[in-house]
Amino acid sequence: MITEIILVLIVLMLLIYFNRENLKLIILTHLIVLRGILAPNCFWYKISDLILSDGSGINLYNTNKQNYGDFVMKNIFGTNTFIVTNNKYVRIILDNSPNLFSVGKQKKTFFKSFMAKNVGVSTGCPWKKRRYMNEIALETDKLHIYSEKYNLDMAKQLVKWKSKSKLTYNDFNKLGKKMVAKIVFNANHIDDAVFKLFSEANSVEVFYNPYFKINTKEYSNILYKHIDNPNKYSLIERCMSVADGDKEEVFHQIPHFIFPTVGLFISTIPRLLLLLCNHKQLFDKIIAEVYSIDDASHNDIYKLPFLRKCILETLRLNNPVITTFRTLTEDYTFDSKYSFKKGTQFIILNNPVLRETEFFEHPNRFIPSRWTPEMEKSYYAISFNQGPQRCPGKELAIYLAQIFMYNFIKIKNIGTEYNIVSDKLNINNIKQVINPCTIKFEFMKI
Repeated sequence: MITEIILVLIVLMLLIYFNRENLKLIILTHLIVLRGILAPNCFWYKISDLILSDGSGINLYNTNKQNYGDFVMKNIFGTNTFIVTNNKYVRIILDNSPNLFSVGKQKKTFFKSFMAKNVGVSTGCPWKKRRYMNEIALETDKLHIYSEKYNLDMAKQLVKWKSKSKLTYNDFNKLGKKMVAKIVFNANHIDDAVFKLFSEANSVEVFYNPYFKINTKEYSNILYKHIDNPNKYSLIERCMSVADGDKEEVFHQIPHFIFPTVGLFISTIPRLLLLLCNHKQLFDKIIAEVYSIDDASHNDIYKLPFLRKCILETLRLNNPVITTFRTLTEDYTFDSKYSFKKGTQFIILNNPVLRETEFFEHPNRFIPSRWTPEMEKSYYAISFNQGPQRCPGKELAIYLAQIFMYNFIKIKNIGTEYNIVSDKLNINNIKQVINPCTIKFEFMKI
C-alpha cells in the first residue's frame, strides 16, 4: 500500500513538472479574472500576491517567446489560442480589427451576460454604428465637451478629503462611484446594484457553464430609468442624441463607461500616487507643475505635459486591460510565413508588450520622460490599444486622472503644508501588478 502511494505521488510530481508551464498559465489566467476585470476583488488580489511572482505573465510570455517564436499555441479557458509575441503581427491584428480580426471567443463569452451588443464585442455595420455612438459620447481624441463640469465635480468631491489624515482603498472606491454617477448619469447618487452587477459578472464560471446567468433586473431598471429620461450633461444623454430612439443600443454601451471609470479611481490613480511617492524628485516636478498655474482652467490642466507622461507611464507598468482577444474571420497568412484558418483564436498580452525590452529601455522602471507623442502612437504602447478599435475614451481617462491630481494637490496643500507618505516599492523593478486594495497614504505636516 505504501509503495502504491509513493508511486502515485511520483507520477503526480512528474505530471506537474512536465506540465508546469501549462499549469502556470491556467493559474494565471484564472487569477486575472478572479482579481477583477470588471471590479477589483480584494480576496483574490491577496491570493494572487501570495502565490504569483509573475502577476501579468510577463516572465511566462518572455520564456514562450524565446522558446517558441512569434505565435505560441496555448489552451486558454478551454480554447486553443495563439499568443502573439511579434509586435509586427500585433500591429497587423490591431490595424485590421474588428473585421478581419473580430472579437475573440473568450471575450465575447465573458461579456455576453450583460453587454452582448457593446461596441467592444461587435463587428461589421453594428460595430460602425456603436463606435460612432461611443465616439460622440466620449469625444474621442480630444478634450471632452463637459471637461469643465468634470473638473468642478472632482473638486467638490475632493474637498471632502480636506481633513483626512489617511486614505485607503475605500476612499478611492467611494470617489470612483461618485464620479461615475456624475459623468455617466449626471446624478448625485447611483444605487449600488449597478456596481454589484460587475462583481457578479466577474466570474470564471462563464467560461465553463453555458447556462451561466446573472440577475440583471435591478441593474436594468436603473439604467433604463436614466435612458428613458436622460439627465442633461450625462454620457447617456450624449448617446441618446445619436441613437435614433434605439434604447437597447444605448443600454449595451453604458457598462463600458461605468466599470473602466470606477477602475480608474480604484486602481490607476492610487498606483500613480504610490509611484510618485516612491519617486520624490518626479513628484516634486508634478507639484511644481501644478502650482505653476493659478486658478487653472480645465484646458490648462489638460495641457500639463509632465503629469500626462506620469499617467501614461503608470498605465504602461500596470495596465488594467491585460488581454486583447481576436478571432480570424477568414483564412489569412502573415508575411507569406504563417498561415491560419478562419476561426483561429489569437490573444495579445498587453502588459508584456508594454514592458518589451526590445523597445523600452529599463522597462521595469518608472521613467515618465520616455513618453513622446510619437511613442503614444507606437504599437508597443497599447495601454489604450491602437488601430480602429483603440479606446474611444483615452483622452477622457487621462483628463480625469489629471484633474484628480491637480485638485488633490491643491486641496490637500501637498508640497506646501503637507507631505504624502506611502508604502515603499522596489523602484528598480516595479511589480507587474500593484494590489490596489493594500495601497494607503498618510499626510504629514511639513
